Amino acid sequence: MKKAIIWDLLGTLGGNSSTLINEFVFFKETIPALKKAQEFGFLNIVITNQSQIAHGRLSMEVFKREVERLIEELKETNVFIEKVYVCPHRRSDSCKCKKPLPALVYKAKDDFELELEQCYIVGDSGKNDMLLAYETGIKGVLVLTGEGKESVTTDREYWKECTPHLVAESVLDAIDKICL
Repeated sequence: MKKAIIWDLLGTLGGNSSTLINEFVFFKETIPALKKAQEFGFLNIVITNQSQIAHGRLSMEVFKREVERLIEELKETNVFIEKVYVCPHRRSDSCKCKKPLPALVYKAKDDFELELEQCYIVGDSGKNDMLLAYETGIKGVLVLTGEGKESVTTDREYWKECTPHLVAESVLDAIDKICL
């Protein structure tokens, strides 16, 4: 069985929740964090909600092309993302894959033979990422980038039933705390 860091994309690895993928830029801490995760034996996996696709602001074709560009950019630094799982739906579509619903985590578990007890979910959204961690029994790490600060203040009521395993200033701080 393998272990992984399951990263959120927007607001966690770069950009913010309204960033379109073709405008996405990694935060300066992202590449060192992903590299350190690899060095400690974690697979890097991304799970992202991309409702811009359902709303017609972005096509799945453009999303896939831009993700491939980002993966290639990381490969140039010997950093690897095993897979990017995407939910392209609106919340009103009532799909089974939109975070905090667990379908994409279980797909990743099956695809990579993950031992969920050895995994972490790192994200900036309490109502999506931390609830997903809670629902799947994975340790959640809330980063204070993107929506992170709002998650622990004005939005805390939306995910009050759970507490993150760790809170970190950035993804590099998160991986430093995970790998202590």
